[in-house]
Amino acid sequence: MPTIVRHNPSGKHYILLGAGYSQWATARPNRFFGDLFPLQSEGQARLVCLCDAQGKIEWSYADRITVIAVDDQSPQAALANFQTRPPIEDKSK
Repeated sequence: MPTIVRHNPSGKHYILLGAGYSQWATARPNRFFGDLFPLQSEGQARLVCLCDAQGKIEWSYADRITVIAVDDQSPQAALANFQTRPPIEDKSK
């Protein structure tokens, strides 16, 4: 069964195909100091792969997506049988 999602900015519904995560970093020479003090930028993106009714594949940022149905159930109904437990402590710190 597909996972149905809504693209919040447009209101369109899609089938969720998968998710991806990317990071990047770039550096270019500084105008005055060249490679000694390069201008750097970096970032990350959480993306989801979506399919529309015509089969067209699109990518969207994950924070713009809301899950509507999982296996023909609302997310609330799908999680109804699971108990909420306290978070697990990270003992590696």
